[in-house]
Amino acid sequence: MRGIAVLIVVLFHAFPSLIAGGFVGVDLFFVISGFLISKILITNLEQKTFTYADFYARRIRRIFPALILVLAASLAFGWFALFPDELKLLGKHIVGGAGFVSNIFLWFEVGYFDTAAETKPLLHLWSLGIEEQFYIFWPILLVLAFKFRANLLKLTLILLAASLLVNVAGVERFPSASFYSIASRAWELLIGALLAHLSLQKVSVFFGGVRRRLGGEGGIDTQPLFDSNSPAGRDLLSFAGLALIVAACVFVRGNKGFPGWWALLPTLGAGLLIAAGPGGWVNRVILSNRLVVWIGLISYPLYLWHWPLLSFAQIIESGVPALQIRIWAVVGAVLLAWLTYFLVERPIRRQGSRHPAVAVVLALLMVATAGVGGWVYQNEGLPLRKSIVENADLQKSLIVVEDRENAAACKKRYGFDTLWEYCLLAKPDAAPTVALVGDSHAYHVVAGLTKYYGERGENVWNLGTRIPFFGVKAGLNDPYQEATPKMLEAAVSTESVKLVILSTILKLNDDTEEGRLLVEQFRTTLKKFLDAGKQVTYFYDVPTLNFDPRACIKRAGIASSTTNLRCSMDAAEFRKAVEAHNRIVASVLKEFPSVSTFSPASYLCDEKECKAMIGDKLMYRDTNHLSYDGDLYIGAKFAEEQRAREAARK
Repeated sequence: MRGIAVLIVVLFHAFPSLIAGGFVGVDLFFVISGFLISKILITNLEQKTFTYADFYARRIRRIFPALILVLAASLAFGWFALFPDELKLLGKHIVGGAGFVSNIFLWFEVGYFDTAAETKPLLHLWSLGIEEQFYIFWPILLVLAFKFRANLLKLTLILLAASLLVNVAGVERFPSASFYSIASRAWELLIGALLAHLSLQKVSVFFGGVRRRLGGEGGIDTQPLFDSNSPAGRDLLSFAGLALIVAACVFVRGNKGFPGWWALLPTLGAGLLIAAGPGGWVNRVILSNRLVVWIGLISYPLYLWHWPLLSFAQIIESGVPALQIRIWAVVGAVLLAWLTYFLVERPIRRQGSRHPAVAVVLALLMVATAGVGGWVYQNEGLPLRKSIVENADLQKSLIVVEDRENAAACKKRYGFDTLWEYCLLAKPDAAPTVALVGDSHAYHVVAGLTKYYGERGENVWNLGTRIPFFGVKAGLNDPYQEATPKMLEAAVSTESVKLVILSTILKLNDDTEEGRLLVEQFRTTLKKFLDAGKQVTYFYDVPTLNFDPRACIKRAGIASSTTNLRCSMDAAEFRKAVEAHNRIVASVLKEFPSVSTFSPASYLCDEKECKAMIGDKLMYRDTNHLSYDGDLYIGAKFAEEQRAREAARK
């Protein structure tokens, strides 16, 4: 089963269109782990041979060797190949992986400026965090249950039901927490634990009855619908389990509220396969196949190796790697997993059973690994490494620049007390005169506009929103949109503000009822600001690149097949993408002739190309946000236009 589980995950990560729901392989691992470890724990407790020291020493010998090797190899590769911001994030995730808290780190990383999952080489360690956190509390509960002679079946069922309830109740409103939290995932391991208990009690797990009328006397008897201890019953259980797992791979999607109820498909499927035992047809024919068994043997190191290789390929290629690269990454992961198992895992486990000090040494090595990761993180990804100094200035362009002290002072002044209520004020002690209102596509022009207006004695106030239109309702779990009305009202009601600049990534369309409503809300917003006596400037958006601007920067010693030497995209592609939006905006603005506009694209694009790099400066930090240099460049062009307009009026 472990072989099938890891194959599903690896194929999904390497070829997502092949098995769209392949991430459910992790859920199979949870059930398998819960079954195997719980069976060991319960057996040891029944035989009175359980000790915490022995249990955790065995976990260390099982988990630490391959994990230390993968963490160290990832750091070594990152040292030579990654830019400072990338290596800094890797250092943080090494700490999370070594401390088995990756799931918690990732839970709190999901946010407005978050890095794409594909560029986190240790993302997959979240599942290891869930498992090891479970094995901190579960042995303690089992020991207490045995000590006080509690009903183990009832205890397991109560905990399982509570965790499942947390999962189902929170998956829509708190999707990140439901995915990464031990509280909402423990039920999957507890399914395995329940099966372990039942198997040790020799219970026929699935035993149904059917009442039927017998003979001429009309007597009634109860006969088994099927007996899970019979060959036919075991076969039926195994087929049902396989069917549920296949259904999960076909129908489950990450955007369908997973885990939630959907997670019952793979977990119950895994449970049925375990319940069928080795005699079930699927188990004795498919799962006992030599190749599947061999993959199962190397499943743990294969799981550890495959994602860093694919993720590093994604980082180096600045996008989805070519099919050939992904195939070689999978082949490389299998080879490394085989070498890790036979040269590292197996020898250490054998020696460790005879030498208790092995577990202590492994624990110290893991602490040292975490320490190195923390050092890398604290030192900002080591920007003075020889391998990356050559392009240091360009690499700085990839980093979000934020004046946190200014933001804190601004929020304090206006009573904004949540993460979602965001503002910057050029002169925190003075009244604002220019309000720059919008999402991150307003934030990425704040430096250039602040420079221009500051030279004119104005005070720029950046108010962070989601969709910066009056009347837009917040969707489920969208705190930024919930905070947006407060930002808009602040801009309207602040008398010192004479000019409002609107900037957003949102593209308008009138093809749907929702789209037409947004157009009307845009119109209402303009009218509300103008009625309040404000001047209004609408910022058209910057072109969204069809490549990652990181591809414009050479990585020392790393050959990349997709390095974008031209560092630009076809202008025709951009114009086609915004054609409908520009038409709608122009139509609405005809109703408000006093509203001025500015188009950054006219300075980033010519007739043929939209450029990510102008001169020796990188204009973008990702596909759709300007870098700090790009911010200043666009601000300077905005200033030129304003001065030209002033001169024309004179």
